[in-house]
Amino acid sequence: MTRYDLTDGRQVGAVLSRHGVWLTREMGQHLLVDAGVLHRIVAAATLGPQTEVLEVGPGVGALTAELSRRAGRVVAVELDRRLLAVLRETVPAPNVEIVHGDALAADLPGLFGGRPFSVVANLPYGVATPLIRRLLYAPPGRVPGELVVMVQREVGQRLAARPGDMSRLSVQVQLVAEVELLFEVGRQAFFPPPEVSSAVVRLQPLPGYRVPPLPNEQRFFQTVEAGFRHRRKQLHNALGELGVGTETIAAALAATGIDARRRAETLTLEDWSRLSAALWEW
Repeated sequence: MTRYDLTDGRQVGAVLSRHGVWLTREMGQHLLVDAGVLHRIVAAATLGPQTEVLEVGPGVGALTAELSRRAGRVVAVELDRRLLAVLRETVPAPNVEIVHGDALAADLPGLFGGRPFSVVANLPYGVATPLIRRLLYAPPGRVPGELVVMVQREVGQRLAARPGDMSRLSVQVQLVAEVELLFEVGRQAFFPPPEVSSAVVRLQPLPGYRVPPLPNEQRFFQTVEAGFRHRRKQLHNALGELGVGTETIAAALAATGIDARRRAETLTLEDWSRLSAALWEW
C-alpha cells in the first residue's frame, strides 16, 4: 500500500514536484485531500471483495488507495500521461490497474470484459456531464451497476432536480437512473482549491426507461431539447422550432392538459412523454 499520506497537501506537492508535474486548471486537476470526504465517498458505494470499480481522473491516487482497500479490482483511467508514473508509485496495490486514456473516447466497459462494474470517482469538472451521459446510455449489459461520483455542485443539483428546476440534463439522467444528492463538498477539501464547490451524487441505473420516450427516443429528446433551448420562453413558443406548426403544438398541449404558458423546467418526465407522443402523432 502507499507509503504516502495522500491527504497531506505538502506530501502530495513534494511527490508531484519530484516527478516534474504541475497541476493545471485547464484539465480540472483539483486533488481531493480531505480524508473525511474520501471515507464518505467510499462508504456511500456498494463495495466488496468481488466488486470491480472504474475510477476516472485518479490524480495522485488518494481515492484509488481507499478503493483498493474495499474493492476486488480498481481500474483507474487517467488522461494526463505525466501522472502515470506518480500513480504507480503512490498506489502500488496489486488490485489496482492504471490505464492511460481519454474517458470520453475509451471503451470503458470493455476494461471489465463484460463483468459488472461500478463507478466511483472525483470526476474532472470538464468531462463529468458528458461522461455520466455516456455511461448511463451505454448498450445493455455495459451500463455500470452504480455510480458514486463527485461533480460540480451546480451539476449535482441539476442531476437531482425536481419539477420546477428541471433541465435537459435532469430529464436525460432521471429517465434512466435514480439520482440521490448525497452531500456537498467545500473548496478547501481540494489541492489546489477550485473556484466552485462540489457535490457527491449516487446514480442507480434503472433496468429500463422510467417512462416510455414516445414516440421514440429520437423524437422524445428532440422535443425536450426544443423545450429547454430557450428556457425563458413559454412552451407554446419554445416548441415552435420543432417545425410542426403552431396548430399542432396547440392541439398537443390541449390534448395532454399541459398549460401552454408553462416553461420546460416545470414539466415531469411523464409530461414530456405524453407531450412528445402527442406532438408527433399529428
